[in-house]
Amino acid sequence: MSEEPTFERFLAAVRGTNPFRSHRITDVGGGEATVESIHKNAFTKLVRVVQDAAKEPISIGALLIGAPGVGKSHLLARLFQWAGEDKATVVYLHNILASPERMLRYVLNATVSDLAGHRGSDYTQSRLYTVLNRALIRTGALKGRKMMTGPKEIEARKEALARLGAKIDPQNAVIPVLNAFLTGTSHASLGDAGAEKRAQAAVLWLSGETLGPDEARLLDQAAGEDGLALADDAAVERVLHVLAHLCALAELPLVLCLDQIDNLDAEAVRALMSYAHALLDRAKHLVVIVSGVKQSMLSLRTGEVIPAAAWDRIAERILELHMVSPEEARAILEGRLDAALSGFEEKEIEELMAARKRDRLFPLGSAWLERRLDGVQELRPRDAILWARDRWEAQQDRLAAVGGKRWLKDWPGPEDGPKPPPVKLEDVIDAEVKKKLVEGTTRRRLQQASLPPDEDNLASLTHHLLARCAGKGASTLLSVEHATAKKRGKAAPAHHLVAKEKRADGVVVTTGVTFLCAPSGHGARLPLQRMVEDTKHTDKRILVTDEERRPLRLGGAGKAAYDALCKLGRQRFLHLHLDFAGHAELDSLVGLLGAARSHDLEIEHPRGQYRKVTEAEVLASFERQSLLLAHPLLRELLTEEIVKGGGDSTPPPAWDPQQTREHIMAELSWRLGLMAKELAQIFASRKKLHEKRFLEVWSHIKKTAQALHDEGHVHATATDDDLFVQLRGKK
Repeated sequence: MSEEPTFERFLAAVRGTNPFRSHRITDVGGGEATVESIHKNAFTKLVRVVQDAAKEPISIGALLIGAPGVGKSHLLARLFQWAGEDKATVVYLHNILASPERMLRYVLNATVSDLAGHRGSDYTQSRLYTVLNRALIRTGALKGRKMMTGPKEIEARKEALARLGAKIDPQNAVIPVLNAFLTGTSHASLGDAGAEKRAQAAVLWLSGETLGPDEARLLDQAAGEDGLALADDAAVERVLHVLAHLCALAELPLVLCLDQIDNLDAEAVRALMSYAHALLDRAKHLVVIVSGVKQSMLSLRTGEVIPAAAWDRIAERILELHMVSPEEARAILEGRLDAALSGFEEKEIEELMAARKRDRLFPLGSAWLERRLDGVQELRPRDAILWARDRWEAQQDRLAAVGGKRWLKDWPGPEDGPKPPPVKLEDVIDAEVKKKLVEGTTRRRLQQASLPPDEDNLASLTHHLLARCAGKGASTLLSVEHATAKKRGKAAPAHHLVAKEKRADGVVVTTGVTFLCAPSGHGARLPLQRMVEDTKHTDKRILVTDEERRPLRLGGAGKAAYDALCKLGRQRFLHLHLDFAGHAELDSLVGLLGAARSHDLEIEHPRGQYRKVTEAEVLASFERQSLLLAHPLLRELLTEEIVKGGGDSTPPPAWDPQQTREHIMAELSWRLGLMAKELAQIFASRKKLHEKRFLEVWSHIKKTAQALHDEGHVHATATDDDLFVQLRGKK
C-alpha cells in the first residue's frame, strides 16, 4: 500500500530523485514536460508541413538543424505527442545503420516494425491496423459500416481494401499482403491461431524479409528457390509509397523522422540521403524530416557527402532552432518543477504550498537563477537544465546535512556549498560513457520495435566497431572486411564479415562471420550451406543468431548443413547465441561514437564548465573500461578466445515479484512520475534492507518497471543508467 503524500515524503522525493537529470530526449513517445512557447514558430511550421502533405498529393522534405542542446529532439518529441492526438503517423528512426546497398530495405524494416510493433499476438493494438481501418472508414469504402467484428464484417473490410487498393496500388503487389495482415489480425482477435500466423507472415514480407514456402502459402503466394521477398529497391519503395498513401487516406499522414543522421559515417549518410531523395521524388503524402547538428550537416553538404540535388529536396523546408532567452529558460525550469511537484501540490502539503507561493522556482530559487543569468542574453535549453541539475544536487546535499525542518527554515541557505574535490578528466569521460551506454541499451530494450532483428544491421554495427580496433592496442585483429557489398547478379558471399587475426605465435587466422535472423528454416538453408562450402577462404567460421527473437530454425537441408559445421569442432566453428541485449549493446556503442563525431556528447569538467567529448576520447574510454571486450561477439574477434554468449546470472530476489509490481503502481498512482532509483529507495526502506543490497534492489525495480512497460501499464524512459517511470495515460 502507498503512504499518503506528506511533508516527509516530499523530503524523501527531493533526496531521492532529480527532475533535471535528463537534459536530452531519448524517447519521443515519453511524457516529459514541455513548454509550448519554446520554439513555437518552428513547431508551427513543422505542423504545417505535415498538414500540407496530408492535403496535397505531394511529399515534402524538412531539415531541422541547430547547435547541440538547443532542443531538436525535444521538438520532434512534441511533434510525436501532437501526432498522437489523432493527427499523424510519426515514425522516429534513430541510428539507422546498414550497408549502403541495403539501407532502404532497413529503413522499411524499421518503419514496418514500428507501425506493427514487435509483439505479433497483439496486432489489433498496432498503428498499422488502425491506419488500415481508418482509411476504409474515412474514404467511405465500407459504405457506412463502422463496427466490424464478425466474419461477414471482416470479409467486407477485405473487399473494401481491395477496391481501395486498385487506385493506389495498380500493380496489386502490396494491397493483397496488407489484406492478409488486416484479415489475419481480425480473425486472430476471434481466437484463430492460424490467422495470427498469416498476419505475422504479412508483416515479415512488408518488412522486406524472405519467406519460405510455408509462410508464402499463408499469403497465397509461391516461394522460389531463394524464397519469397521484395525483389529490389523499387519493390521496397512501392511498399513505402502505398503505406504513405493509406496513412493520408486515414487522415494520419506518414512522417519519417531521421534524427541525428550526422551521427552516421559518411558512406551511410550518403546512402540514406540518396534514398530519402528518391522517396520524396516518387511518393505522395509523405514527409521526411532530417535532423542534425547545424555545423555537422553543413559540413556534410559542403563536403558533398550529401549531393546538391538530394540536399535541395531534403531541405525544401528548413527549420533552424536557435538559443532561448533568459525568460524562456525560466519557463523551462518552471515546467519541469510543476511536473515534478504536482502530486504533492494536489495533496496540498502545507509546507510545500507556502514555499512555492513565495517562490515558484522552489527549491531552486529565483535569486539563484537571476545570478546565473546575469549578463546572459541567450543560452541553450540544455545549459539551463544542467544548471538546475547541479542546483538540485546542492539542495540535496544541504538537506542531508541539516535535516528537513532546518533546510526549509533556512532555505535557500548558503549560496555555495563546499567545492567538490577535483576529478580526473578520464574518470569523468568514463563515467559519462558508461551511463550513456546503459541508457542507449535500455532505450532499445523499452522500444524493441525500433531495433528489429536484421542481419545486415548486426553486421554493419559489428564492422563499424571492429574497423576502429584493427591493428591498434592489444587487439589481435589485423583487418575486417564487410563482405556484403557485391555487384548485382553476383553470388552472395559466404560470410557477412571476414576478419584476420594474428595469434601470439604469429599465425594469421581468417574468420568468417555470418549473421542469421531468418524467420524460417528455408531462409537459413542457403546461408548455412554457403558456410559449409567455404573451405578455402577461412580457418574458422562463426554463426551469430538472434536467439531471443529469431532463434535458429532448421529444415532438413539446413539441419544437415548445421550438423556438418558442428562436426568441425569448437576451434573451427562457433555458434554464438545473441540475445536482444547483445544487439542493443552494439547499437548503443556505435551510437555513442556517432554522438561524439557530431559534437553532441558533452561532459562537465571542471565543475561548471562543459566541453565536448571527441570520438577518439570515446574509443580510449572503451579501451580503458574494456567495454568492447565485454561483448561476447566483439571479444571473440578481438582476442582470439572462445567465449559463450552471456546470460543473466543474477540470482532471483528474495522478495515477491508481485509485491514489487504493486509497490511501483501504488507509488505512481498519485505522482506524475518517479525515477526507478527513488522507487528502489522507498522499497528498501520499507523492507528494512541493508544498504549493501541497494544495487540489487535498484536492478530488480528497473527490471520490474521494464516488464510493466512491456505490458502497457507504465511508460518507462531511459535516463542515463536509470529509468523515469510514469503511469500510462498521465501527462
